[in-house]
Amino acid sequence: MNKVPNGRQRRAAMKSNGFFKMKKNLTRKDRNKLREDNIKRGNEIFEKNLEVFEKSKAKQLEKIEERQIKNWKKQGYNDSEIEMLREANAIITVKDKDSWKTDKKHARQLMKDAHKLKMERLQND
Repeated sequence: MNKVPNGRQRRAAMKSNGFFKMKKNLTRKDRNKLREDNIKRGNEIFEKNLEVFEKSKAKQLEKIEERQIKNWKKQGYNDSEIEMLREANAIITVKDKDSWKTDKKHARQLMKDAHKLKMERLQND
């Protein structure tokens, strides 16, 4: 992926190119326009960096989930139970500050239910 430079890197590049020396010779109106343009460009770069971060984080979470699914299959869970465990895992992984405690309780209950279903299925076989 093509990483977009952060603010510190952009500022160092501007300094090495003599941007700030050129900027002090501009009129107030031109400096304001330049500042607005830099703010817009900085916001665009920030959005690109945020998008790159979110994509990499999503890939990382998908890999972790795939490993967990393999592990659950080795432990003897079937597809419906794995779906319950995936939902519980998603609830625990993505935290919402407002409903964190109730979400955690719900996820733990889903895990218990999946385990209970697995045990009942194994006892009946």
